[in-house]
Amino acid sequence: MRSASITQPEVRTQILATAESLFRSYGYAKTTVADIARECSMSPANVYRFFESKAAVNEAITEVLLNEVENRAKAIAAEQRPVADRLRKMLLEMHGFALERYLKESSVHELCAKAMHEQWGVIEAHIQRVRALTRSLVEEGMKNGEFAQRDLDVTARCVSNAMMPFCHPQTVAENFAKDQKRQAAQMGEFLVAALKV
Repeated sequence: MRSASITQPEVRTQILATAESLFRSYGYAKTTVADIARECSMSPANVYRFFESKAAVNEAITEVLLNEVENRAKAIAAEQRPVADRLRKMLLEMHGFALERYLKESSVHELCAKAMHEQWGVIEAHIQRVRALTRSLVEEGMKNGEFAQRDLDVTARCVSNAMMPFCHPQTVAENFAKDQKRQAAQMGEFLVAALKV
């Protein structure tokens, strides 16, 4: 029996960790809320107190994964080095994360693909945060003279759009699985060169 001293956030974290483990072992489709509840030593009704559906559990897990890559990108953006270097490194890091997590771990790919297919808000929010981070780097580069002065919004949008295929699980799986980051590195060089013109 679980201790009454366990807090609600701890229970929620336990449910997510258990669900992620089951999704990785058996796949999203084969895992039920009853399976998650049994592994957590609780009733399915208790799982539903925290998550309205299995899809909501997956959305929360997806958010954790996306936050991980965002945190890596933010750390790179905050480094004390030329903006061009940070932009290239950020693209390669996010691409590397996609290769590492989405391709080597097929169950993680399944989770994120499911999230994108169902158009969960967590995916859109993630995209907007990455776009904002990219925009801030482009703006900094324009302000310090590294990049040419031009319409910031248009430029930042173009840079984000060029980077996106290297971070999207499906595109990475279809086009870059055996590429060893070569095209991502080339895109980084191309973007930096274009921004400087």
